[in-house]
Amino acid sequence: MATPRTRKTKTSDDLKKELEEARKKLAALEQRAFAGELDEAIAKANFVTEFLKIKLAVPKVSDVAILQAIGGAVGIKRVQVTQAPVQPRAKSTTPRGKKAANK
Repeated sequence: MATPRTRKTKTSDDLKKELEEARKKLAALEQRAFAGELDEAIAKANFVTEFLKIKLAVPKVSDVAILQAIGGAVGIKRVQVTQAPVQPRAKSTTPRGKKAANK
């Protein structure tokens, strides 16, 4: 039989941390909930063609820089767009010659 423990009273800092975590979870949930509607609205708005026009007009600018400029022009403060590095593929453990020879 488990002995009952006394419950620790949460401090203001503990509650603030929980609130921040809950806000992050809520933002992720909202993003997933409205993903379909967002994709549909973007498809109707011709953002892709406008993005390509901008890219052709200024060819030496990266995609990330264009997206950051669009975010600033729209009025989104502190927008941060990053591009993840390409993940290397796992190397095959079987040589190609042996695999072909077995068939």
